[in-house]
Order: sequence, then structure tokens, then C-alpha cells
Amino acid sequence: MAGRNESNRSITNVAALANVSIATVSRVLSGKRTKDDDIARRVRAAAEQLNYSVNYAASALRSTITNTIGLVIPSATETFSAQLLDEIEPTIDVDSQQLLLGIGPNQAAQGERIASLVARHVDGLIVVPAAGADLTEILEQYAGTLPIVQVGGRQRSFHTSMVGIDEDAAMEMTIGHLADQGIESVAYMAGKEISFESAELFAMFHTQVRAHHLKTQADWNRFGERSVQRGFDCAMRLFSEPLVQPEAVVCADDTIAFGMMVALHALGLRVPQDVLIVGYNDSPIASTTMPTLTSVRPPFQQIVSEALRLIALGPEHPAHVSLPPQLIVRDSTVVAR
Repeated sequence: MAGRNESNRSITNVAALANVSIATVSRVLSGKRTKDDDIARRVRAAAEQLNYSVNYAASALRSTITNTIGLVIPSATETFSAQLLDEIEPTIDVDSQQLLLGIGPNQAAQGERIASLVARHVDGLIVVPAAGADLTEILEQYAGTLPIVQVGGRQRSFHTSMVGIDEDAAMEMTIGHLADQGIESVAYMAGKEISFESAELFAMFHTQVRAHHLKTQADWNRFGERSVQRGFDCAMRLFSEPLVQPEAVVCADDTIAFGMMVALHALGLRVPQDVLIVGYNDSPIASTTMPTLTSVRPPFQQIVSEALRLIALGPEHPAHVSLPPQLIVRDSTVVAR
């Protein structure tokens, strides 16, 4: 028993010196973490400095290291979650880890999935909150012993890490690009009203419209579902009557934008000659529509990289990171001059 206690104290010292979690020390020195990065080099250097045996590291946490990462998302088919899933699964597979997936469409369901994954002793947890969900209370329960990274949504905890997207920058780029095309008026099809993020983006839309001296009208701009049907219905409402109509529409999701394009075609209106359309998430649909769709691309590779880096640091070093998106300009907003 004394030898085991000495081993545990030693691995704790290595983790402290390398500024990482004990689990990371075990993965690096046992060869289960194959990535040769700054974290791995710090661990090896600390182990050498403390004359710590690789065999101790391999055995000290053999019963607690599962080489699994938990991922909780609202839906496997929702655009953002699906693209994040596509990016993260092969990435962690390179490190010989496995992904355990929990799907919860609302706050209560996500709380259950989080508890279930924690019970399975995952080495880290990545959570994409459902629209309007505040997971602070349940994440705080596990923040002291498990590295947790929230991706997007509203973050009120200083004990868990956060990787977010600079949505203000996304809206600024979008409205700036449309203004450069010479439009004078624009509408916004926002996400669900119950979402704090949707409300923030709605406010940012109006800020940028004023900054670029564009016009909008209250009855043009609506909250709603992120779906093709919603986009179709909104376009029919906006463009069926020969009243004052927006010259461009910004959509909170590519599916909304696609639905609008289908409706505009049915109404005999052309994109972009008559109406400019912008989507969000740069899903596969954006490059296959006719015309192709201008869309905001979240930095999925960076999101995954940062989330896994923060997990590797352990629960002792939570951090908040904001990443800039990219506006992918395609035919739906390029007006021939």
C-alpha cells in the first residue's frame, strides 16, 4: 500500500509540474496519448526531472483512465452539431480514444445525458447546449473532478471551460459584405426566441444595420425554427405581396436560407439579382444550391482542437476561448456590376 501511495504522490507531482491533469500524465507516459505536442513534451520533461517511472504512470490510474470523451449535443441531424460530430470523431480516434455520444433536445434531457456519461467515467466532457438551455448548475456538480468544455451557448460558470464563436464578428462581416454589394434594406430570419444567443444576434443585427446606414422593418424580422419549411413560409410572407420588400435576407441557418430560395424561385424572383441571401453554418447544402449559398462557416477544426486541448489540461485550469468564423462568399450575394 505504501508503494502505491508513493506512486500516486509522484504522478500528482508530475501533473503539477507540467501544469496538466493526472489523467493526461498517465496517457502520455503510458503511450496512450500519441500526439507529440507541447503538453506531451512538458509531461515527459517533468517526469524526467522528478525521475518518475513510466511504469508507475501506466499503473497508477489504470482503473480510472477510460480513454473516452463524452459529447452531448441537441441533435445528430442539426447542422452545427452534425458538423462538429464529423470533425471530432476522427480527431480523437487518432489519439486512440473513443467518443461516447449523448443526445438531448432540451435542458432536462441534456442533464440526464451528462449524468449518464459522468457515470461511465469519461476522461472529459464536451457539451453543446440545446437552444435556451442553461446547464450551469449540473456542470458545476462535476467541474471539480472532470474537465468540461461547453461549446457555444451561454456560459455562466468560471469552473468549466468554454469554446465559443465570435458571433458579433460574424454579423459584422455579413452585414458589411451585403452593404458592399450596394443594397439598402435587409431582413433577418433569427433562430428560436427562447435562445439567449438568438436574442444577442438579433440585437447585433440591428447594430450593424444602423452602422452601415441600411434599412429594416420590424415586421420583416422574425424568430423561429431552423428548417426549410420555416424559410419557405417566411419568403412567401415577405415577397408574395407587392409591398416594400427587403433587398437581402440574413438567415440563422442554411436550411432557412434554402427554403427561402425555393420560395423565391416559385415566386419568379431571382437570387441574387432580385434578392441576396446569406445562410449560416456553411453546411453541405450551401455549396449545392443553385445558385450556391453565401454562408458563415464556424471554425469546426479549431473548435475541436481547442476543446480537446482544454480537456487535456484537466479540470484545474478552465479557460474561455472565442474563435472567429469565416464568411464564405458564393453566388447568392454576388451581384454583377
